Amino acid sequence: MVSQEIAHIHSEVTGLVQKVLVREGDAVSAGEVLAELDPVDFQLNLSIATAERERAQADFERKSRGYRPEDVDTIRARLENARALYLLEETNLDRNRTLHDSGVMTDRDWVVFQKRLDAAKALVNSASAELAKMLAGYETYDIQEASATLSLARSREKLAQRDLEQTHIRSPIKGVVTRRAVETGQQVASMDNIFEIQDPDLVWLFAEIGEKNASRIDIGQAAEIHSDATGSLAPGRVARLGKALNFSTHSLPLWIAWKETIDLPPIGSFAYARINLDPLPESYTLQRQWVHLNDENHFVWVVLDGTLSQRKVAIAEDHGDEVVIRVGLEPGTPVVVSPPSDFRVGMAVEVQPYIPIGTDGSSPAPSLSLSDMKSY
Repeated sequence: MVSQEIAHIHSEVTGLVQKVLVREGDAVSAGEVLAELDPVDFQLNLSIATAERERAQADFERKSRGYRPEDVDTIRARLENARALYLLEETNLDRNRTLHDSGVMTDRDWVVFQKRLDAAKALVNSASAELAKMLAGYETYDIQEASATLSLARSREKLAQRDLEQTHIRSPIKGVVTRRAVETGQQVASMDNIFEIQDPDLVWLFAEIGEKNASRIDIGQAAEIHSDATGSLAPGRVARLGKALNFSTHSLPLWIAWKETIDLPPIGSFAYARINLDPLPESYTLQRQWVHLNDENHFVWVVLDGTLSQRKVAIAEDHGDEVVIRVGLEPGTPVVVSPPSDFRVGMAVEVQPYIPIGTDGSSPAPSLSLSDMKSY
């Protein structure tokens, strides 16, 4: 028994498992927490991301509204002080030059005075440039850069918040825990599959049918299901067919659904189904020219997965233009009826329906698919 809805649950983040809250066989609801990872590192990452976002937001708001009046007043006062200092030094320039030229001021004192004068002038220029910038406001590119930095910080904060939330591993569906591959204290990596949840209200019987009958099964076909768990019979139908035969078992996978979804057997229990089919014919009548001989073995050309293949057969009766085949053919096998002029095993072919000349379109052997083949 398998569910139609199976959730394979993995961890979205890498971390240490702190708690495992369910066991195999437990019923869970959608959104229920199955396991918890240690959240400490994720909480720290979120705190850092939040601080970076707050700093970026403050910078963006400051640049958007421009400089505060009190900041402008502070720089203006600094400029006035720098100018006063420079004027004071400048008033001593002529006097100190005369003193230096007359030899009263030493060369060393003159150099020190010039450096002090240059420093005072540099302070004036710096304060003046800063005041001019503040009065003009921030450049557009400064505001755009601050806006981009804020957007990036917000995204990082959201990612950190999401990672923290992902430390709680939840079930996306209502169902039963059918697999648990994690224990407390275990380190799990991102994308590690650690739980399997199946919905017990949407149950299928998984089965296989032999290749002889595979072509006789269709979706919607009625079936009778016997459950070992309940010991009862229930009506069902073929809900899904496999795309190809299983090469190891020579059978076709199929899934059978219960007609009624009340009191379904548990997932993992065993059941079998019976599908009523008409008995297989014991023999097939073919035209003699469709059967060929190779090393004393009779065979017919058939089509498997769009390519030519040889199928060994045994002739039970030979009626001249017709032969009776009892071994080697099954219903639904496309048999090649055109002459094998240049056929080879594995050749890709295009199928065209065979219609006997002078008939109403029905095949002389309706239980066998007959085909006229054209190679390409």
